[in-house]
Amino acid sequence: MCGIAGFVGDKTEREARAIIERMTATLVRRGPDDQGTYVDQSAALGVRRLAVIDLRTGHQPVSNEDGTLCAVQNGEIYNFRSLRERLRDLGHVFRTQSDTEVIVHAYEAYGEDCVTYLEGMFAFAVWDSRQRMLLLARDRMGEKPLYYYASPDAFVFGSELRALLSHPAVPRRLDLASLERYLAFEYIPAPHSILAGVEKLPPGHVLTVSPGGKPHVARYWDLSFTPDPTVSEQEWQEALLRQLRASVRAQLVSDVPLGLFLSGGVDSSLERHGGTCQPGLVGPTGEDVQSRLHRAELR
Repeated sequence: MCGIAGFVGDKTEREARAIIERMTATLVRRGPDDQGTYVDQSAALGVRRLAVIDLRTGHQPVSNEDGTLCAVQNGEIYNFRSLRERLRDLGHVFRTQSDTEVIVHAYEAYGEDCVTYLEGMFAFAVWDSRQRMLLLARDRMGEKPLYYYASPDAFVFGSELRALLSHPAVPRRLDLASLERYLAFEYIPAPHSILAGVEKLPPGHVLTVSPGGKPHVARYWDLSFTPDPTVSEQEWQEALLRQLRASVRAQLVSDVPLGLFLSGGVDSSLERHGGTCQPGLVGPTGEDVQSRLHRAELR
C-alpha cells in the first residue's frame, strides 16, 4: 500500500512545495519506507511508498529519459516485466527495475491509452510538462482509491481525503446526500464522496486535466456479461482455472517476504475435482496454484 497526492494550478515553487509536502505527510501510514515530490510552475506530485518491488532504485516520482514526464503510483503493475521488454524494443531506456517506470514509458508510447496495456491494481498520476496535462487512472476493479477536487483555481487529488484537505483550495463541507448514501448502503458509491465538491475517480476510468481547465473523465474498461453459447461449461471451467493460476503467478512477484490470505470467497475457495471447478471449504487445490501457495512463506 502506498499513497499519492498532487495538484495543478499556479503557485510559486515555494508555496507548491510546502503544500505537497503537507499533503504527502498525511499518507505516511500508507507508505512508511520512502517519500518523494516533484514540483514545477504548474503542477506538484507527491508519494509515500511502501517498498515491494525494486527496493534499491524504485524511488518515486519516476521520470522519462528527458524529464518531461513524471509519474507516481499507488499499487502494482503485474505485467511490468513483459511490458518493459516490449517498450525497450521500441527504443525506450529504463534506469530502474521498478514497475512504476513502465507507466511513464507506456504513456510516452501510447498516450492516454497506456492504461489499457497495464495489468494490476493501481491508482497513478502522470504529469506531462510538455502538454501541461495531468493524467489520472484507476484500476479496472477499483482496488486502489483516488479522490479529486476540481475548481477554476486548482485541481487537487490524493489517495485519501485527508491529503486533499491539506490543500487550501479544498473546502471542508459535508455532503448530506452522500451521508444518506452511506446510511442506506454502508458505503459511498463512486463518483461521490462524503465531502461536498470532492469526487472519487470510478474504477476503470481515466481523467485528464490541464491548469485552469475542466477535468475530462472517460471509461477505458467495462465488464461484459453477454453470454457466449459457443463455449461449453467444461471450457469455461478450464478457462477459469487457467486465469486463476495466471493471476496467482503474477501476484507472487515481490522483492520482500510474501504473505497470502485465503478469504474463503469464490476465488480462494475454488478447488478442482476430476477436471471441474467446484466451490470448496479450503484453499485452491489446482496443481500449479497449490504448489505455488505451498512454496510461499506465510508471514
